[in-house]
Amino acid sequence: MGIEREWVHRTRNLSALSYRFAVRTDDVSVGRQIDAALGGLRDHLNTASVEHWYSLTAADEPGGPVDVERDGEVLARRQQSGDALGWVVWDVNRAAAAEAGADHLLFHSGAVEAGGTGILLPGASGSGKSTLTAGLVRAGLCYLTDELAALSMASGRLLPYPKPITVKPGSFAVLSDLGPDSGPAPGSRPWAGQEWQVPVGEGTGRAIGAPCVPGFVIVPRHEARAETTLTPLSDTQAFFALAVNAVNLVAHGSAGTRALGRLARGCRCFSLSFSDLDEACRLVLELVTADTAGAPAASAAPGLAGCAS
Repeated sequence: MGIEREWVHRTRNLSALSYRFAVRTDDVSVGRQIDAALGGLRDHLNTASVEHWYSLTAADEPGGPVDVERDGEVLARRQQSGDALGWVVWDVNRAAAAEAGADHLLFHSGAVEAGGTGILLPGASGSGKSTLTAGLVRAGLCYLTDELAALSMASGRLLPYPKPITVKPGSFAVLSDLGPDSGPAPGSRPWAGQEWQVPVGEGTGRAIGAPCVPGFVIVPRHEARAETTLTPLSDTQAFFALAVNAVNLVAHGSAGTRALGRLARGCRCFSLSFSDLDEACRLVLELVTADTAGAPAASAAPGLAGCAS
């Protein structure tokens, strides 16, 4: 017979694209961490019961290792709290991709919004897309996602999927101001773990963007000691760069191929080779600013946002 748990904390309903879920725990301190990290995913419109529950339970006693389950299925045992949260985020990504695929063209991509214009940052793991996304959000652009970008097949708009920004150990140094020891309040910073799950949304200083028409595709490639350069891509080059990072292109058949072609033709497309994050962000901000209201890049970056946080 299973152990009867006392759930001392339950989140509000949460939404990751079409995936609806909530999280419960028997550890008050873990509950505070969950609320801070997943606040950007609060589903303010849906008050009905959710179908999926993540349970984070103390393996021994409160404050110690945590077991992670989804709907009674074990995901991980005896994780430190920060890493237990990482397991939840990983599984939510997987489930969001599975449930949103029918209505959206999905990409392994970061995405930000600048003044109503979407910027896609497609790339495989290790390309630097999450680091670049975090840097651009830190510079004042609005956050859409750092991992799974969703293009609505019906409207052609990029949709926000405001999961916490996942920062890997190789980027801790250049994003140290987003780390566990930074931020004016606990709710704006991640707890320590093998990866940082950086909160976004209200109270964090990292605003969430609104659905927007994509205007730029920038394909990042981090290379140690490389010169930081932006290089224009042809429509064909952009199409293939997007195609290799598309999660569900085959499932959409010819409609997906046409949508991908419209995306490549309708955006200004570039590859970005970088070793210096600040320089990479400066080049992107200059590019985006030149295409907006005409204000100087240095002063316009925060004002470009127009976010719905």
